Amino acid sequence: MLIAAHMSGLIDASEATRGLDYRCPACQQPVVLHHGSQIPPYFAHHPQTPCHLAGEGETRQHLLGKRQLATFFSDWGPVTLERILPAIQQRADGWLDLPQPVALEFQCSPISREAVAQRTAGYRRIACYPFWLLGSRYAQQKLNWRLIERFACWLTGWDLCLLFWEVDQNRLRVAHHLRQTATGAYINETAWVTTLSELVAGPTPCTTVVRNPSQKQYRSYLNQALRRATPALRPIQEALYLTRHQVTGFPDCLMTTTLTAPIFGQGLILWRIVLTTWIEEQADMTFLTLAELSQRALLLVNGQTTAVRFDGRSAFRQEQRKLLTLLTQTGILRPTTQGWRVYGHLKWTRDYADWLENDEKNGR
Repeated sequence: MLIAAHMSGLIDASEATRGLDYRCPACQQPVVLHHGSQIPPYFAHHPQTPCHLAGEGETRQHLLGKRQLATFFSDWGPVTLERILPAIQQRADGWLDLPQPVALEFQCSPISREAVAQRTAGYRRIACYPFWLLGSRYAQQKLNWRLIERFACWLTGWDLCLLFWEVDQNRLRVAHHLRQTATGAYINETAWVTTLSELVAGPTPCTTVVRNPSQKQYRSYLNQALRRATPALRPIQEALYLTRHQVTGFPDCLMTTTLTAPIFGQGLILWRIVLTTWIEEQADMTFLTLAELSQRALLLVNGQTTAVRFDGRSAFRQEQRKLLTLLTQTGILRPTTQGWRVYGHLKWTRDYADWLENDEKNGR
């Protein structure tokens, strides 16, 4: 920690001297000043007296980052380091006492989804907005659902984004406009920010070039995954097998290059395939049945509409409507007062080899 209690006030580790009586502001237990040549000054509890407000280890990155972030956000006002919040039993790395308070959380060490959700919920209870800023451990990871689920948030101008604080460069990297391709890949645009005014202003216009696989390439990928018995694809193929279909033989019309919110797990196309097979098994489909089938299909492709700090249910319903429109246009669905009437099936092929043979016959 950077701040300790001494006498009747608080003292910053950078201004403290060894040998005096310092206490943790949260638990009032004695703490020791550490002042080495490699790591900036900091206070630490004795090993036998851990604090009830546990924090992450005081690495050089974490210590320097907290001070850098205090400077970065200072245009909004004075930043209090390591603010103790007794009402929610939390300690914020940084705190801005604004009409809507802002908490700074610089996360360098591993943390569970449950811990992030608990801390975020605590800030919400006191009407505080938390900025989760991630250290190098997270910056080195390939964009994935675990990162998005824990830390992604909506920021004006940046859309859904992740914030990475680069201590060595003393700057913010914003992975913004987080999206997912229809085949399941997570993508984003990137910007580097050195001042708070740049963060508030939002990104300069840029366009991410998305290289979508062709239908043939995607079916070939699925075929290879089946041959290798890829664990993630196995339950999907087992579900389709019960409807006498094979995943690589899906109808052409279900192929899409739509970019979506990052909620569809293994991808929008697989969700459309699974849901369509289940719809085709119905005779009359109510609104409730559709909702249940849609959610089951999402779970089967490892999708999820809710995260710690964003909700993708609206985007999910939008893709649901698009699929219903498509199936209505193809003639297998007709609206009724209670939902839809199902007429027939789309054209499926037996497997990838069968599709490839038909594709070559049609000269595509």
